[in-house]
Amino acid sequence: MTTGPRMQVTRSEDGQKIVLSFLENSGLTGDITLDEAQLTQLITSLGLARTALVGQKPLPPIEGARFSPVYKTNWALQIDTLTEGSLLAFQHPAYGPVGLVFTPTDAERLIGGLQRHRTMVHSTPNDARKPS
Repeated sequence: MTTGPRMQVTRSEDGQKIVLSFLENSGLTGDITLDEAQLTQLITSLGLARTALVGQKPLPPIEGARFSPVYKTNWALQIDTLTEGSLLAFQHPAYGPVGLVFTPTDAERLIGGLQRHRTMVHSTPNDARKPS
């Protein structure tokens, strides 16, 4: 089985759509053009498919993991009735709406970390608002 790239993702000429083009290694030909809503639905479907694949496997360590930070977003915090924890929901530019539930213990740990961060000395007052 060939393990090279099977698909290429590009923006359409007008910049309003995404084009998924099958590469030679895929065994398929052609391309698929998606608008923003269709691309978001595909990303959501792929996320659910990945969730099913990883199933009950233990979570890998976060140390050294690659991630895509979000510096500008809309977010909301609400109670998660299932765990009685806190649900942090935000708009990720790559993945769309994302929600993370903090159990009460996790929430206390987060509060402690945020309080420690507030005490950090910054060289200028606005440094805390800028990504490093």
